[in-house]
Amino acid sequence: MERALTISNLTKSYSKDPVLKGLNLEVPAGTIFGLIGPNGAGKSTLIGILTGLLTYDKGQIIINSLELNKSNEVEIKKDVSSVLQPPLLFENFTSIEFIRYVCEMYKEVPEDLDSKINSLFSYFEIEEFRRVQAKQLSSGSRKKLSFCAAILVNPKLLFLDEPFESVDVISIGRMKTVIRKMKERGTTIFITSHILEVVENLCDDIAILNEGTIVAYLDSKSRRDLQKDASLNEIFEQYVGIGQQSDDSIGWI
Repeated sequence: MERALTISNLTKSYSKDPVLKGLNLEVPAGTIFGLIGPNGAGKSTLIGILTGLLTYDKGQIIINSLELNKSNEVEIKKDVSSVLQPPLLFENFTSIEFIRYVCEMYKEVPEDLDSKINSLFSYFEIEEFRRVQAKQLSSGSRKKLSFCAAILVNPKLLFLDEPFESVDVISIGRMKTVIRKMKERGTTIFITSHILEVVENLCDDIAILNEGTIVAYLDSKSRRDLQKDASLNEIFEQYVGIGQQSDDSIGWI
């Protein structure tokens, strides 16, 4: 099976505190992949490394068959886009300026770009902010703007770090629709999220990250088997060592 991403023995420390500890992970191409884990597990650090914002200490990363290093970094980034938490925008650009600039950077400027931008702005209900500077947008609108830019460049691999945080319920549903459409055309989508219900319903494969290592990898078959008797939330709690809490402890409410 073709892999969009292969991570081998990845380690990362801040000062002397290890965050990623020999992490190994493979993500099949053309899938919607979900990474979940408790706060402090290393999800944001991993996304930062995979998107080139952070360095790492040891290990190997292969993205779309190319090893991530200085000589391949530019070539890799041509086929990768991301929506980070918080989104990284050019604060003094208006929404339309930001979208066009990102497309120009990726050299993805089709003749019908304006039409596509208009349809996305309308779909995500941000058309009124076309001429508004990014720094003046709400958290949800910033997230939606970043998402629009990330999909317009037609990536082979799309990283979404907490893409649904601060986004309204209607727009979350529309983002999920777009994500599924991108999968249909062959894009691999790598999602981190605290919203387990969304991951459960949207993703093909799911990995659980805890204390810097992958403690479980659940493909569609293993998920079906496990979820006959337990929800993803219960499975997650078992793997990260969170004990079940009795409602008796809050009986005073």
